[in-house]
Amino acid sequence: MSSNKAQTLLRVLAAVLAALLPLVGLVSLLLRSEFDPHIENYRAHFVVFGFVGGVAFILGYAAGEAANRRGDARVLLLSLAFMATGGFLGLHALGTQQVLFTKEYAGFMVAIPVGLLVSAVFALASAFVDTRPALAATLIRRRSLLRVAVLAAMGGWFVWTVVDLPPLRGQSGEAATGTLILVIAVVGTLIYAISAARYWLIFRHRRNLLTAAIIACFLLLSEALIGVAVTGERKWHASWWEWHGLIVSAYLIIGFAAQREWRDERFRHLYLPSTRERRQEISVLFGDLVGFTGFAERATPAQVAAVLNAYWGVAAPLLTRRYGGEVEKFIGDGIVAVFNGRGDQPGHAERASRAALALQQRFAELAAQHPDWPRMRVGVNSGEVVVREIGGEGHVAYPLVGDTVNTGARLESLAPEGGVLIGAETYQQLPDGAVVEQRPGLRVKGKRDALDAYVLVALP
Repeated sequence: MSSNKAQTLLRVLAAVLAALLPLVGLVSLLLRSEFDPHIENYRAHFVVFGFVGGVAFILGYAAGEAANRRGDARVLLLSLAFMATGGFLGLHALGTQQVLFTKEYAGFMVAIPVGLLVSAVFALASAFVDTRPALAATLIRRRSLLRVAVLAAMGGWFVWTVVDLPPLRGQSGEAATGTLILVIAVVGTLIYAISAARYWLIFRHRRNLLTAAIIACFLLLSEALIGVAVTGERKWHASWWEWHGLIVSAYLIIGFAAQREWRDERFRHLYLPSTRERRQEISVLFGDLVGFTGFAERATPAQVAAVLNAYWGVAAPLLTRRYGGEVEKFIGDGIVAVFNGRGDQPGHAERASRAALALQQRFAELAAQHPDWPRMRVGVNSGEVVVREIGGEGHVAYPLVGDTVNTGARLESLAPEGGVLIGAETYQQLPDGAVVEQRPGLRVKGKRDALDAYVLVALP
């Protein structure tokens, strides 16, 4: 056996032994009752699990923001898994007897295994989502609905518990005091184990700290559910505290690993291959101020900055909030915005065109108040591009590459002052009744063939 293979085998064995240590400790506590003392501390329970629940939920929120920004389904599913665990941990802490509530509610007591099962479903989906690219795109389109569903499940569980409806009515332990909790624990254990195994395969292909932390987290959560299944009525004993501690450890590991990653793209190493490089149908909007160089020469730097701030202060919220585009960048007196960058806007050409018209309307109002300010010209083009990750630690970009983008920039340079010039592909996707002025046979720099374009006047 070669030295490299021997070292790899030793690492794997060490990892397996480390993963099994919590279970060895749990079995030892259960077999030797003298090692499993009764440790009852309500306030410590409330503080520790409230804190860890908050950490898990914040991690989920941060991962969700990254998933939303990059359109990555794997990180989206992980964010939902973290949010589910964190939320139900928080409910469990909230229901700690003698802190906020005088009585013990069964729903709060069993909140952890229920939350872990919900989380396990998302964890499993995240592990295998790369095998179903079409599903990944659907999940991104439904991301808001998924988040709302997770939050609604938490709120519903809280109300159900406090109202004391069946089957949560009455006393019930967190551990395996009933068949349902035992089934939840067994099913959750298997799902987390399968998810960890799948992430191990991902880790072998692309080794990094965060993926290793995900594996460790899922293994610890699966072992915690084993603790749920076997500790029985050992509430407040050391064995009971141990499986709670495994959950705490799982999310502290994830938090540590995420903190060690580069802050601007903490979850980049978990992105799907299709996030790192994919073909995408998009619409791109280019805007540029006409005669800005001459204006900047005549004006003071403070006046130039005030003009740009006024224009971009109008453009950014209009493009992003009203029409759902993404401002790719400001380039001096120019702006670039993208529609359907995540594949979740089927009517992207119409969105981009309406955004361009609205932009010109708002800019015309600004120009009417300031006659000496330069006017904007806008170009819109639609088509296929390649979105590809470029860069590394320190700066990573996901630029749009392709003729669609280059042509959009050329169309903007030929657009009339205060007007919108759109490409033929964009025009073909507009609804009937669009008012345009045809501009056939345009010659643009860098392209051999002439282009057909249209000055967009109005949309129905």
